[in-house]
Amino acid sequence: MQEIKDFDTEAKKRMKWITYKENEILLDDYTNIYPEQFAPLIKRITDLTFQSGKKDILLIVDVTGAYANKEAVDAFVEASKKSKPLLKKTAVVGITGVKKIFLNIVNKFSGVNAKAVASMEDAKEWLLK
Repeated sequence: MQEIKDFDTEAKKRMKWITYKENEILLDDYTNIYPEQFAPLIKRITDLTFQSGKKDILLIVDVTGAYANKEAVDAFVEASKKSKPLLKKTAVVGITGVKKIFLNIVNKFSGVNAKAVASMEDAKEWLLK
């Protein structure tokens, strides 16, 4: 496990604005994160999203290779509830196995209705539909 010493710096590296077919998309990169790293990272990335001042955000969340637990799911639910007014659509990449259950929990309790997609390309295309 790679230790994260500075969650503020790590959040800034993992939150990226990308352009796809002339549309701005926010990519929140949670790849290869361990359960105890999720909550502090989610909080900081959510704070940075609000600081951007943007609304109607098209969001991709990549959880490929990540390991979650109840604390991580709770953090995603709270962040999703808080961010919902800013989000237009959310696609999630890397949903396999038990993460499908976690996504259903996040959707149910936050009302965000994020969609699991197979790849980054699928996520971009779905967001633009």
